[in-house]
Amino acid sequence: MYAVLQKALERADKAGIATFVMPNREYLVAVKSEGGILHTLHWADEIRDPHAEIDDLPQQVRPADRELRMAEQLIDSLGMDWHPSDFHDTYHEKVRELVEAKKKGASVEEAEQPAEATNVIDLMDALQASVDRAKSRKGRTSGRTRSASKKATADRRAGSGTKP
Repeated sequence: MYAVLQKALERADKAGIATFVMPNREYLVAVKSEGGILHTLHWADEIRDPHAEIDDLPQQVRPADRELRMAEQLIDSLGMDWHPSDFHDTYHEKVRELVEAKKKGASVEEAEQPAEATNVIDLMDALQASVDRAKSRKGRTSGRTRSASKKATADRRAGSGTKP
């Protein structure tokens, strides 16, 4: 899946914005394909040269055309204008709420661990279903045809002189 995401982002000339939580905090990351390696945003003290750190970086992989087309459709259908204020650190907020509750004497109990997943998911089927859902949501909200939407995107790009 790494190779599919990397190639689809490269073809779309887009970056992905996401959040993820590691043991102590939540991170906001930009994922962009560049030179065959996906880059994320890091703090200055976290920056290292991957070639110096990892002896056996994976070789270039050629994803199947079908997988790549579906990944590109998903990226296109989930695309939106970037507004940094739309994102905030929910993990940090939850930790602050727990600290405040503890300061007020409330009992803070550990959450139950999620149940083990037992069903095996075909990633291609899941990706196709996600593309289909995103297309149907986009169609309901915009009221425009896909070709009109693509033309509008092309017009915006041509008029602004920049890429989204």
